[in-house]
Amino acid sequence: MRRPLSKLAVLKHSLTLILVLILGMSSVYAFDEHAINVPAPKGEECVEDPEWMRVNHFKTVLNHRDDTVIRGIRTEKHSLKNCIDCHITANESGDYARYSNSEEHFCASCHTTAAVTIDCFSCHADRPEHVIRAARQQSQLDALKANSVHVSATELILNTPQP
Repeated sequence: MRRPLSKLAVLKHSLTLILVLILGMSSVYAFDEHAINVPAPKGEECVEDPEWMRVNHFKTVLNHRDDTVIRGIRTEKHSLKNCIDCHITANESGDYARYSNSEEHFCASCHTTAAVTIDCFSCHADRPEHVIRAARQQSQLDALKANSVHVSATELILNTPQP
């Protein structure tokens, strides 16, 4: 039969468990953000102090979402569209990264490292609007070219029914 633990033993075990949990949790949050390859934004300066934004951007995005969706207040300062327009830039070859490309996309470069899952881009654009419009126009042109049939003038004349 086991003897019950003394109060001192329970205290030691409890403190050890707490210490292990604290150390374990701190290692989750202790990544070096400067070691992450974050693409440079195109703007001169962010709408907020960069250090403040690193810590609080998720709160800002959620507050802006609530203001827009629930309260009907639309502003540009903290809009996701403005963040994307400034922070998602073309690489050396002129291509814009998608969120699924975690090494080049501004948002994904940190979220992947921090093991943060977001769903913003299941509804919102992950690239600037002008890039998406250009891609759509190119896609439409490609579809027209693929579906067009070249008909010569001779074929039109010979195959046109005569009255």
